[in-house]
Amino acid sequence: MQGKTTTRMTRTMFLAGLALALLFGAASADAQGREGRWEFTLGALYQLGSDADFEGGSTIETEDDFGFTLSTGYNINDKLNATFGFSYADIGYDANVISDEGADIGISGEYETWGLSANLIYNFSDGEMTPFIGAGIGWSWIDTNVPTGLPDTVCWWDPWWGYVCYTDYPTATTDALSYQAMAGLRYEFSYSSFMRLWYASKWLDLDQATTTPRFDAIGFDFGWMF
Repeated sequence: MQGKTTTRMTRTMFLAGLALALLFGAASADAQGREGRWEFTLGALYQLGSDADFEGGSTIETEDDFGFTLSTGYNINDKLNATFGFSYADIGYDANVISDEGADIGISGEYETWGLSANLIYNFSDGEMTPFIGAGIGWSWIDTNVPTGLPDTVCWWDPWWGYVCYTDYPTATTDALSYQAMAGLRYEFSYSSFMRLWYASKWLDLDQATTTPRFDAIGFDFGWMF
């Protein structure tokens, strides 16, 4: 259910961004430089499945799934851009966990992941179409949605809905340092709007992992400069 909700949100944001980008692109303007200008992007990502090994012999295999991204950035000059970004995805997975007796137990579910990152992006050209590369560092949070205790129910009187009760389950969470590299293509419709197609790899420094898990994603952003 959560995966379907995330996919619908991603499609809605994608279509909204497309409509806005076309509107901005229709209003042509004289070409001007990027230097000294701020920009904002809204986009969708498609995270590719990955495998990771953890302590005690447990493993996880993640599925391909959608997410969304937001970022704001400042063009230091016509080619160098500093950005601060946010990403979210709801990812399905299959895992093998090892019991105290050594039994291999298979489980499946979905985990939610949030990420914040600071990046430097280098555009190879100051023209309307340019390839680019980038790298950055950030922090990621993961909610496994695996219950860790008994449910907690809270009830209250709501002025609109009457007597309402909400039940919440504590779940296992973790967070980790992340770092990433990316490459892509940028095209500017006009003075104020652009789009980017990119491929990125992110590594998570998870304490429990026996290696550094790598997660690859393909993304498509619409952006506005001001």
